[in-house]
Formats: sequence, C-alpha cells, structure tokens
Amino acid sequence: MKVFEEMKFKNLTIKNRIVRSATHSMLGNIDGTISDEELDMFEELASNDIGLIVAGQFFVSPKGIVRPGSNELAEDYQIERASKIISRVRPYGTKVIAQLNHAGAKAYPEDNKVGPSVIELEEGKQAREMRVNEIESVIEDFIDAAYRAKLSGMDGVEIHCAHDYLLCEFLTPSFNKRTDKYGETYEGRFLIVKKIIQEIKNKCGADYPIFVKVNSNAAEENEQYTSDLKKMIPEFKRLGVEAVEFSGSNFIHMKYSDHNYFVESAMNIKGNTDIPIIVVGGIRNFEDMEAVLEAGVDMISISRPLISEPDLITRLKNGQEKARCVSCNKCFTVGKKRCILN
Repeated sequence: MKVFEEMKFKNLTIKNRIVRSATHSMLGNIDGTISDEELDMFEELASNDIGLIVAGQFFVSPKGIVRPGSNELAEDYQIERASKIISRVRPYGTKVIAQLNHAGAKAYPEDNKVGPSVIELEEGKQAREMRVNEIESVIEDFIDAAYRAKLSGMDGVEIHCAHDYLLCEFLTPSFNKRTDKYGETYEGRFLIVKKIIQEIKNKCGADYPIFVKVNSNAAEENEQYTSDLKKMIPEFKRLGVEAVEFSGSNFIHMKYSDHNYFVESAMNIKGNTDIPIIVVGGIRNFEDMEAVLEAGVDMISISRPLISEPDLITRLKNGQEKARCVSCNKCFTVGKKRCILN
C-alpha cells in the first residue's frame, strides 16, 4: 500500500505517509507545559504506525492562547517538557514537528482578542485591530518559539495559518481590511507569514524544516482568498517550506457521509507548483487514504479519528472497516475525556 511507503521531503524523511494532524489535546498543564498524559498520548500514537506527529498546538505567547492549559513554547522553561515528546516517540521511528500558533480573535481571555482588523467571531466578543508594533512583536514571538522547538529536539515546525486563528485572519480578505503594509493587497496580507518563515530560517538554519497549514477555502470572499492562495503556494516553495497542509474553513460542518473533503480544492490550489502537500479531513479508512494519495497528495493527515482511536491504524490493519469517529465534534467540548465514545 502506498500509505506505508517512505516520504522524503527536502530536509526530512518520514517512514510512511500517515500524519497525525495537530489538535488541542485538552490535557496540557496550566503553566503551558506538556503533561504526562500528553506524553502517554504521543507514545500511543507513535506505537501505532503514525509516521509524523504534528504536536500542539503550541502557542507562541501567553496573550495568544485559546484557553487555560494550552500548550506553549513562549518561555524557555517550557522546552524541557516538550523535549520529552521526542524521547517517547523515537523508539518507534516517528518524527515530530511542533505546530506554532497565536489565537488572534479566538484568544483567551477577551481582553487578549486581537486581529488584523476589528473581528467578531463570537457574538459580543470583539477583537480589536492590532497596531503595527504589536504585529512585529508577534513575528518575534513565532521566531523565538520556533527556536525553542529546535532546542527541544523537534524535527521541525508547522506555522498554523488555518481555522480562523491570527495568521489565517491576516491571510483571509474578509477578515483583513487593513490599509497599511500588512493588508489591502495580496502581498500585504501575506507579509506577516512571509516574515515569520524568513526569520525562522535565519534563526534556526536554512535546513530546519518548516511546514505551513492553511485553509483550502474561505467562508466569505472565497474567490479572492483562493486567488491569493494560488500565489502563495509558489512563494512557499521559494521560501523553503517543506510542505503545505490543507484543511478548510468548514470542516466542522461536513457530514459524516462526506469523505476526503479538501483534496480537490488542495490540488487545484497547488496547481503545477512542485511542493509536497498534505491533506486532512474526512479520511476514515485505507480506501480513503489510498484515494487521496492516488489523487496526487503526498501525505494523508488525520485528527478527530485519532482522538477517538489513537490505535486506528493498527485496528484497520487488523480488519476494522473504518474509523468509529462520526464527526460529531464533541471532542471540542468534552474536555479531558476527548471523545464521547471513550
């Protein structure tokens, strides 16, 4: 099966094509460090044929977390616990990259909610527009967090530009209404992400792997967003990005009967650019995985099914027909239990 073939990126080799997509674990320590429960979770995933784990999300600033107990790489003391992930997964040949994020208009508490422009993602909870000096400070936060990830032994980082968090808000025309250098045009909307990638390469070394996660669509002004993204893909290649992971703005609203949600839009956006891509969304069994890879995607990424069944790949190998996850999205609200089926 192609899903178990080795994947060679420019600066990183993965034992198979299976990615555990990053997700908020609900298990983090209140000081932003990785908990023992999370270490057990990562080891269980690695022991069940996951080739690449995208760990996190790790927030780059205490002002950019999404809720108390979020994992962070905002302070040096958080490096030591993050490094324990590596020692737990290495015996299984699994690689780990740290997903770096700032919650933006989703930040906790309400006083910390910021965006490229005034945004109200939840009724009555308005994010204020960031000042230029605040944007520059966040760029530094991402660079410093990436360096901490490298010091912890992470095999690379993923810059989270999806799911309506801060960098996604800058890239999305319906959110970013700025008229300065960080908005107004495609180049302006892309500038914060471009600077982060360039400066991480400068700080961590040109060969340190950087992945990027983006939405393959936008809820509003999708035509402009798609046009922008088609220009970003070759730019990611020029900047030395290892691969682009595609999700979507509407994954929560997809039906259980839907499969492989974002493959078509991801392939359309990639076009002829020679950059590896990863796709997450609605991948439930080996048939789905093979179909995604045959469509031209380089790696398949799984999140919610691995919350419900961390040993899913082993179960599928042993004859289970498909993931038991029914896309109910209760994993976003049930806390440490994570799945109503557990």
